[in-house]
Amino acid sequence: MPQTIIADIDRDLPAALDARADLFTLRTILLRYHASGVTAAQVAGLLHELRAATQDGPLEDTILDALDIVTGWCGPELRVWDGIGENRAS
Repeated sequence: MPQTIIADIDRDLPAALDARADLFTLRTILLRYHASGVTAAQVAGLLHELRAATQDGPLEDTILDALDIVTGWCGPELRVWDGIGENRAS
């Protein structure tokens, strides 16, 4: 069972991943974590746990897309944690 960060968001994120949500939908969910004070490292940890628990290639690809947004390995229009002094996942 993956770690719990914020229960309602923790339910929405896997549901969006399972639905193979588009990048902007994933970003919207990740923005909710950010607005709640959750660090990029915490969300990256959750995504790594979800990735380790899947054997589904397309789901893994969607999780990796979400990780790209969390770590900032994406275009500026998708970045969530990118300000001065913010915690960025490595």
